[in-house]
Amino acid sequence: MKTIVRPVLLLLVAVCVAGAGPVPKKGEFSATARVETYTGTRSMGFTLVVTNAMSMEDTAPLKEILAKGGQQALLNAIRGGGRGKISLGSFEYPVDLVVVEPQSDGVRYYVVTGRSLQYEEVNEGRDSMDHPFSVFVVNVPGFGTGDGRIYTKAALSIDEEGHVRAEQFGGQPGTLKDVKRLK
Repeated sequence: MKTIVRPVLLLLVAVCVAGAGPVPKKGEFSATARVETYTGTRSMGFTLVVTNAMSMEDTAPLKEILAKGGQQALLNAIRGGGRGKISLGSFEYPVDLVVVEPQSDGVRYYVVTGRSLQYEEVNEGRDSMDHPFSVFVVNVPGFGTGDGRIYTKAALSIDEEGHVRAEQFGGQPGTLKDVKRLK
């Protein structure tokens, strides 16, 4: 019995290690997005196409730009990054930055895009201008469906451990549910 168990166990470990592979730098995902607006809760289809994600290690220069120059400096540094696209309902937005982080059961994508500032924000100098990003945190498990969060008006900061964090302006972040890998 022991002689059969050991080779089977070794085979399972080898399959798991071989299946882990490199962290995916591209992919296509769908989900249902849900956000709270001043007119109520809105749910819509969400599609994310990632064409060229960065690793956490590759973001060191961007963290330095954020620490030294703030939100606008980072926005200028990543704008036009061409790392994919987001479709929310019938609207499509370019993705300026995608960072992929391996998780124990899949991967997490941090997707950042510069949001269009509304005329009233700029004209009136509103505090929301200090939140120039839309950020999507997408959890994609190796099996089944995932989830995530949406920060529609976000400011980014770096915590004491060096992790970048998103802060939602005026309310709670939205959610993503039923995240599925399409490609």
